Amino acid sequence: MALTMPRLKQLQKLQEIFAVSFQDLELLNNALTHCSYDNANLQAGAREQDNERLEFLGDAVLKLVISEHLFKTYPGRDEGALTKMRAVLVSDSMLADIGAKYRIGEYLLLSRNEENNGGRARRSSIANSMEALFAAYFLDSGLAAARGLILKLFAPVFTQEAALGDYQDYKSVLQEKLQALSWKLPEYRVIQETGPEHEKIFISQVTAGKGLKKYRQSGQGRTKKESEQRAAQNLLELLAEELVTESV
Repeated sequence: MALTMPRLKQLQKLQEIFAVSFQDLELLNNALTHCSYDNANLQAGAREQDNERLEFLGDAVLKLVISEHLFKTYPGRDEGALTKMRAVLVSDSMLADIGAKYRIGEYLLLSRNEENNGGRARRSSIANSMEALFAAYFLDSGLAAARGLILKLFAPVFTQEAALGDYQDYKSVLQEKLQALSWKLPEYRVIQETGPEHEKIFISQVTAGKGLKKYRQSGQGRTKKESEQRAAQNLLELLAEELVTESV
């Protein structure tokens, strides 16, 4: 793809915002190319390269850097605690918050339809573009450079140690408790979506039971995963007395 002068200026501005310097601007451009833009150009006979493959690699780079940081920073924490802390840091919600702070959505290449539907502010697109950015910088400048970028962006979050340490993966906790009691595994489904396309609120319901007993609770969040976590948390609270009785 031949980068136009206006696009080159955009990419230069973004590099200044993130304090990075790319040798290959095509990589950076690909990281900011939404699949809708790619598909629109494919229909016109001029396929571009979107950021979906870069998202895949960026997810791995992010998890490696965050895992290494937590491993070195908290030598007294066990695997379970570190895993829960990492889950918070690499979540779509966290990436969307960081990406929105740096206004990365303003630099995405989108189809006209996606842009008209609020694509620049869509949290999932922002989170995905951050993963793609990490992958692109890793490919362009190496792991040390990617590590530096990630640690810099996450530095304000690392100070929130208490919040990270208190994080609970309620879905895992619920599943473990039900398995220990020989209950069926919990089932999740989205029962409602509200709000505009770029700021959706998901409401999920979780169902669990043993025999004829069925228990249900719902929870809401800005992503499907978050709503399922809230639903699991609410069901754990509902079943607190029941689980104690069953385990005696």
